Amino acid sequence: MRRKILNSLALLALAGVSLGGQQAPPATEPTIEPFNEIIDVRVVNLEAVVTDGMGERVRGLTAADFRLLVDGREVPIEYFTEVVEGASATAAQEGSGAAAPLPPGEAVGRNYLVYVDNSFSVENIRNEILERLERDLALLGPEDRMAVLAFDGHQIEVLSGWTGDRSSLTAALARARSLPSDGNRQLTSQRALGRDVEWVMDNSESLEPDEIGLMLDYTSQRTPLEARTQLGRTADAAAAALRGFEAPPGRKVMLLVSGGWSLGVAPRLYAPMLEAANRLGYTLYPVDAAQSDARIITAWDGMAKATGGRAVVSSRLEVFREVVADTGSYYWLGFTPAWKADDRRRRVTLEVRRPGLVARTRSGFSDLSKGTESAMRAESVLFFGGREEEKRLIVQLGDPKRAGRKQIEVPVTIGIPVTSLALIQDGKGYIAETPLAAATVDEKGGRSELPPMKLRVKVKQAPKAGGYARFQTTVKLRDIEQRVVFTVHDPVNGGVIWGEANVRPQPKQR
Repeated sequence: MRRKILNSLALLALAGVSLGGQQAPPATEPTIEPFNEIIDVRVVNLEAVVTDGMGERVRGLTAADFRLLVDGREVPIEYFTEVVEGASATAAQEGSGAAAPLPPGEAVGRNYLVYVDNSFSVENIRNEILERLERDLALLGPEDRMAVLAFDGHQIEVLSGWTGDRSSLTAALARARSLPSDGNRQLTSQRALGRDVEWVMDNSESLEPDEIGLMLDYTSQRTPLEARTQLGRTADAAAAALRGFEAPPGRKVMLLVSGGWSLGVAPRLYAPMLEAANRLGYTLYPVDAAQSDARIITAWDGMAKATGGRAVVSSRLEVFREVVADTGSYYWLGFTPAWKADDRRRRVTLEVRRPGLVARTRSGFSDLSKGTESAMRAESVLFFGGREEEKRLIVQLGDPKRAGRKQIEVPVTIGIPVTSLALIQDGKGYIAETPLAAATVDEKGGRSELPPMKLRVKVKQAPKAGGYARFQTTVKLRDIEQRVVFTVHDPVNGGVIWGEANVRPQPKQR
C-alpha cells in the first residue's frame, strides 16, 4: 500500500556546513557500475531461441533473417551474434548493418539468480531440487555467476552474492535446504480443492453441462484468502529481488523455485514479477516445487515464455541441466530505442523471415524515468543494503505526531550534496531538479513505497562545492517501528545516492 507524502519539499538553505553537527562526507567520486548491460546502458538486449515446426533449434541464422518491431514499428538491429554453448560464434556480417558485440570464440557469461520461495515450496521436493542443483554446479562456466536468495514469506535472505566459487555456492545451497518451508500448510487446502475438481470431472456424465460449469467456477474461486494474500506478498518480493539485486554483465536468468503455481491464480498475481523480468532483461524459469497439476504448469509455461524462458517440471529433477542447456545457445540482438523516460512499457516482437520458424524471446521492456530508477534503488537498499560510498544523503527525523488511527506524521530533513545537483542557469539565478524516492520496511518484512516526487532548487548564485542543499517535508507512516530509505538520482555522477533513518512507534497514551 502506498503512503501519502503530505507536504512538498522546500529548500531551507544552501550552506557549506553539515546538518545537525554531522560532518559532510568527502567529495570523492564513487565508482559507478554499468546498469546490467554488456554493450551499453542505452541498448536493449534480446536473447532469442529459434525453433522449427518440430520444436528443434535452428542454427546459422543471420541478422537479415530477423525482423524486429517495437510497438509495431520495425527498428534496425544494431548488434547481432549467435551464441553457441556459451561463446560468441558470429563475426560482423557485411551489409547487415549489425555489428558483432563480441569477437568469435569469446565467452558470454550467464548470471543465474536462484530464488527459493519457502512460503509455498514443499520441503522435501525443494530439497531434492537443490541437491540436484548442487550436484550440477560443475556446469558453471568460467564466466558464469550464481546468487542464491531465500524468501520466508516476509523477508529475503541473501545466502550467496554473485560468485562462481563452487564451495561458496555449495554452502549456500546447503543453508537453503536447512530453512523451514511453509508449502505443505499453504497448499493443503488447495489440494482438497483439486480433489473436488477431479470429482466434478469424474462425474461429468451424470451432471448437466450448466452444473459442471457452475461447480468448476465455484471451486476455482475457493482459494483461501490467506494463500492469496501470501502469494501477492511472494510475488512482490520476487519482483523486488529482480529489481534490486544487481547482476554482473552477462545474460540474466532467474530460477524461481516455488509451489505457488498450484494455486492456479499465480500467473495473474505474478504479473509484477514478469514485468520486472522484461524490464531488466531476465529470462524466467519457474521451477515447480510442489508437483503441481500439469494444466497449471502449462499455463505457467506460457507466462514464462513472455520473458524468453519456460517452466521446469521438478519430477525430472534435472532442473539446472535443463536451464543451462536452454540458455547456452541463442541469438543475441541489440538495438537502441527512442528513449522517452516515460515509464511506459514498449512491446517487442521478433519475427523470423524464414517460413516455419518461431523465435522465443522477451515480449517487451520499460522506458524507465529517473524517478522510477530512484525508486528501484530505494527498494534495493531496503532488501540488500547499499554501497557505503553512495550513502551521501543526510536524513534527520523530527518528533512524530499522531495522525489518525495507527498512523503518524514525521517531519523529515534531507541534506543533498551540492555536487550531486545539476544546476542550470535560469535568468539571473540557477535551478536544479532531481527525483526523490522513498520506501519503508518493518520488522516483519512489510514494505510500502512513498509516492515519488521531484526536488526543485532555485538559487541566485552557484553554491560552492562541499555544501548541502537542505529540504524539509512531512511523511505519513504507520505507527510501528520501521526503516525508511530515501534515494536521489545523481545526474552529475550518473548514479543514485541514498540515506536512511529508523522510525520508532509512538508511546501508548494512557
